[in-house]
Amino acid sequence: MKIFNFYFFIFFLILFQSKSFSATITYEEILNNPTDLELNLNYAKQQEIGGNIKSTIATLERLSKLYPKNSDIKIYLLSILLRMDSKIKVDFMVKTMLEDPNTGEETKRLIAKLLSDNQLQNTKQNKWIAYLDINYSQTEEDNISGRTKSGKLLKSNGTTDSELPFPANDSRLTLEYDKTYVRGTSLTLGRIIDKNSSIYLNFGSNINTNNKKEKGESDIHSFSVSYLKIHKNHYFTPYFFFNNLNYRMQEDYQRKGVGINNTYLFNDKLNLNYSLSYTDNRYHSEPLPVDSFGTQLFVDAGDLNNSEVYNSYIKLNYNLSDKVRLSSKLIYSETDHSKKFDSHDSLGANISFSKIFPLGTATISATHLTNEYKERKMTVSSLKDREDTSLVTNLSFRGDINKILPFLSKINKDNTIFYTLSFRESNVNSSILSYERKRSFKTIGISKRINFNG
Repeated sequence: MKIFNFYFFIFFLILFQSKSFSATITYEEILNNPTDLELNLNYAKQQEIGGNIKSTIATLERLSKLYPKNSDIKIYLLSILLRMDSKIKVDFMVKTMLEDPNTGEETKRLIAKLLSDNQLQNTKQNKWIAYLDINYSQTEEDNISGRTKSGKLLKSNGTTDSELPFPANDSRLTLEYDKTYVRGTSLTLGRIIDKNSSIYLNFGSNINTNNKKEKGESDIHSFSVSYLKIHKNHYFTPYFFFNNLNYRMQEDYQRKGVGINNTYLFNDKLNLNYSLSYTDNRYHSEPLPVDSFGTQLFVDAGDLNNSEVYNSYIKLNYNLSDKVRLSSKLIYSETDHSKKFDSHDSLGANISFSKIFPLGTATISATHLTNEYKERKMTVSSLKDREDTSLVTNLSFRGDINKILPFLSKINKDNTIFYTLSFRESNVNSSILSYERKRSFKTIGISKRINFNG
């Protein structure tokens, strides 16, 4: 691609001779900020030489937002996008650069020459996106059966409440420590409709097994469809999902729902995200068994367990730098359950902090949630209203596995194998001791992405 080679050469010649298409940011200023700019440019170049173009694009897009007046970065990014035959991103970048008051006249002339050479219009593009994710994870839990903090349960006879010991451990239904294994695949198909919209289909399947406990193992099959629409600074995503959950020694059920998510970009540092969703949980119903007199033998699972959930949140994200993000979220949801004593309203807040390190991205978060239940469960307590407060803390570390195991780069040349390490602790206090539980989860996982678009 001759025009790419020409501008690529011009870019680096100008960069290293302290000249720029826009004199707003000089080479000396770049040297005064090695962490934010020079280091990232060097990293982008190294990734390009290594053939990891996607990482190059991601780095340059971040720098372009951090330094909107630096046209050199944008020209470099534009040339990489041309090489990738990514017409939708090229068109968007060109439009952004031409409308940006920071873009100098010389840069606009270079873009005009690209257009006159039909480089953009004739770029062949693939409007279809397809990739397969394969994942495996192992989680150690110290309280898989939900043993209460006190080791006791509350029981009511309708007039008084009494305490009973929690059931003893066994090898099948009730135990404390156990391991859970998840093997899953997910196929994503996407179609680019135009430069501002696209649609995605996702098909997934997970197999969840326990090391000891038999109850609760499951097969989960899922499907979802989502639509992305970009309008000015808004990124709208309406979606629909359907899950079929097949449990061992428990009732099976289906979950389906709809929702909409939107992210509004104020600037390169601040954005607002909000979401509304509705979920319908329906348990598999069978013709009710009756005896010879037509008397129903037991209540259908659906009548006991069906529920509807209305969920919403609003989240504010602030990028302290190109490597550090601070987020806060307000949460509200309402659950309408067939069993009225399981219906409740939830109100809470979350705060999280993320930082990019050479080996991966670390995130620490805390969520505080209060659940107020609408009715008493008379068999548990006829004297107290139930209110649960929970605090969930999470620490995770995710990244490219080549960063922690460099020898794998020989087989992971496209940087598509990722690792996950996480620790989560859930601490629930309640007005009724039957629901006071503390649990901790330690997870290690690995995933591989196969990109069918090359």
